[in-house]
Amino acid sequence: MISASLAARARISATGKIEMIHVLGSINIDYGCQLRRLPAAGETVHADQLDLTPGGKGANQALAAQRAGSEVTMHGAVGTDEVAIQALSLLKEAGILLTSVKTVPGSTGCAFVFVDANGENQIVVLAGANDAVSVEQANDMRLAQGDTLLLQMEVPLPVVQAAAASGRQKGATVIASLAPYYTMPESHYKNIDVLLVNQAEAELLCNDLEINVAGNQTASALAQRLGCSVVQTLGANGLQGFDSTTDSRFELPGIKVNAIDTVGAGDTFAGFLGAMIDRGRSLQNSCKIANAAAAFACTRPGAQSAIPAIAELGELVGAHAD
Repeated sequence: MISASLAARARISATGKIEMIHVLGSINIDYGCQLRRLPAAGETVHADQLDLTPGGKGANQALAAQRAGSEVTMHGAVGTDEVAIQALSLLKEAGILLTSVKTVPGSTGCAFVFVDANGENQIVVLAGANDAVSVEQANDMRLAQGDTLLLQMEVPLPVVQAAAASGRQKGATVIASLAPYYTMPESHYKNIDVLLVNQAEAELLCNDLEINVAGNQTASALAQRLGCSVVQTLGANGLQGFDSTTDSRFELPGIKVNAIDTVGAGDTFAGFLGAMIDRGRSLQNSCKIANAAAAFACTRPGAQSAIPAIAELGELVGAHAD
């Protein structure tokens, strides 16, 4: 049951369902360095600029879902250091519910993000408080039938598995990003409705599952093996997907933009995808809007600062499929 305070905040969809997205995942502060080029192994290069900005895959996806127009609850942890408030600042400003974010002794999670002049990046993550997110916290999420749950892999693996199982048990739609990649028991995927992978993650997963398949059939092969819908993002080349609810494969082309920073594009995609699916759109149509949002995010620096509001997408979305 959703509390009165949550119900007051939430909007009712055209189908009569309270729209609520829950995100369980990482909350970080990002130390972003702008470089002319990324260093090779053993090389030292000079940075042109240093920025401290809120980040973390969980927090990024929560903010993206909110900017896509959904009501969002964040589940996670921050530390007792000075940057904890800053790590939550944009989520708080957006009105995302933070009562399920706990404070634990020690440091807030952080990421060291290096971005070159072409927008390519290298990222090193220190888990910090994210390692304190617990199975109990995952099981205590107040999920309701018809809610949407977004998961990633920057909190402990048992927590991700428990959250997915809890989501399935409570009737939520579970969308999981396999980023960063970790080997998971195949049984875990039975609790996932939509699996998101990029090219590298898809290759690693196929290797783990001993699947040999041509590149343009990867999403289909994974979906048929795991029993869930799969979306494989291909960067500037768009995406391919397989919708297990309709047993159909689809592809979308990349959207040409003047990319200056690709950090957070994948999380923007995931958050918008979750918001669109939560509203009852088809997987393919949801991917179309999420694809436009991710492309737009590449035109701005940073992670959370780059996430667009849905009203900004305009012509990038084009005509909706349904």
